[in-house]
Amino acid sequence: MIAKWRLILTLWFYRVLLLLGLKGEEVHYIGGSEALPPPLNREEEEYLLGKLHTGDSAVRAMLIERNLRLVVYIARKFENTGINIEDLVSIGTIGLIKAVNTFDPEKKIKLATYASRCIE
Repeated sequence: MIAKWRLILTLWFYRVLLLLGLKGEEVHYIGGSEALPPPLNREEEEYLLGKLHTGDSAVRAMLIERNLRLVVYIARKFENTGINIEDLVSIGTIGLIKAVNTFDPEKKIKLATYASRCIE
């Protein structure tokens, strides 16, 4: 229950930062695991996916940011192709955005499973 309230408060903060135009100024480097935000637990993901259909940009932003570790994980699989890791992460992030925009929670599949196909 506390985790749900923490998520609601974080989501409210996201909305305020987006309204003030301050949310887009963060820069994360993919070299260390502490640079990326932690992944969502099951309860948090279910809550956000339930709110996704409302068109709330803060929900969408949080789902994208909290799944960036998946993008980095998949991008590192393709490091030996000769393409720069930053380029792979950029392309993978576009796939993640597409996945969040087109995901249908009614299909009973996890977002990470669906997103991994869009990222690759």
